[in-house]
Amino acid sequence: MAARGSDDPPVVDSSAALASLYQAPLAEFVSRRRALATQLKRSGHIDLATRIAGAGKPSRAAYLVNQVYWRGRAVYDGVLEAGTAARAAQQARLLGEVGDLAETMQLRDAAVRKAVQEAERIATQEGQGASAATAAQVRGTFEALAAHGLEGRLPHGHLDADVALPGLGAFAGLMLPATPAPPTVRRFEVVARRVEAEPEPASPPDPRVVELEATVTALEQHRAVASERLDELGRTTTAAREVAAAAERAAADAARAATEARQAAVRAEKSTTLAEDDLSRLDSDLTTAQARLRELTEAPDPPHPPAPPTRDGRPPTASRNRRAQ
Repeated sequence: MAARGSDDPPVVDSSAALASLYQAPLAEFVSRRRALATQLKRSGHIDLATRIAGAGKPSRAAYLVNQVYWRGRAVYDGVLEAGTAARAAQQARLLGEVGDLAETMQLRDAAVRKAVQEAERIATQEGQGASAATAAQVRGTFEALAAHGLEGRLPHGHLDADVALPGLGAFAGLMLPATPAPPTVRRFEVVARRVEAEPEPASPPDPRVVELEATVTALEQHRAVASERLDELGRTTTAAREVAAAAERAAADAARAATEARQAAVRAEKSTTLAEDDLSRLDSDLTTAQARLRELTEAPDPPHPPAPPTRDGRPPTASRNRRAQ
């Protein structure tokens, strides 16, 4: 093997680079994609940088399905294996073999439920949770993955949107192989059979009928899944409408309470004005009363009238002083 030149860019694992992008948190997808593409371009990996730059950002539901692949691989593979087993059981039933198709379908449904629960657990662990609509999309994708089975060529772990159910062409294998022509019967064998009056062998089934029956069976199953998803989305819509109606009622109550509060504030302002007027009038009356009280309590004593003079014409005090001597 020729040695790598000194000017050649270092070897980069493209699968690991792409996997690191789809394992990162969904909110960081765009920034990580830009940084990774820029880094690869600077290091000379132009083709890989272009591939990374073109990687599609997953929807919320596709992201959760990818995380089940990366974090709970056994659960993810269990869906593919159970789906493959269910398809094999359907094939066996069409071939007339005895088998418990119902049990196989129950195992497939259980694997899908387990994968959906794992996705919801991851969403809760990340602190964002999964809405009813997102959970329905996750369930639909796992149903489609089970229908594709292990043979489906899908970008496992790198999904960027919901996986659609396989088309009618995927059910072409659910049909009987071409029935071989009956062996040539010699003349004496025909005579013997007529003597024994054996029943005529049943005519082989028409492969076209068998194919259509298989298609109808598969479509009925997928219709049941789609109907269940529609019912769940209907319940989600009803719940959302109820929440919106409750919010509208709460908003109406709040608006009514705000109006009543504004009216009460206006009445309180009027009462405050009247109270202030009463207080001002009382202050004026109080000031007047206090001034009048001071006038009455602080006035000087009234003058006494002079005593009448004595007989000798002297003041009364002088006469008394003389007698005392």
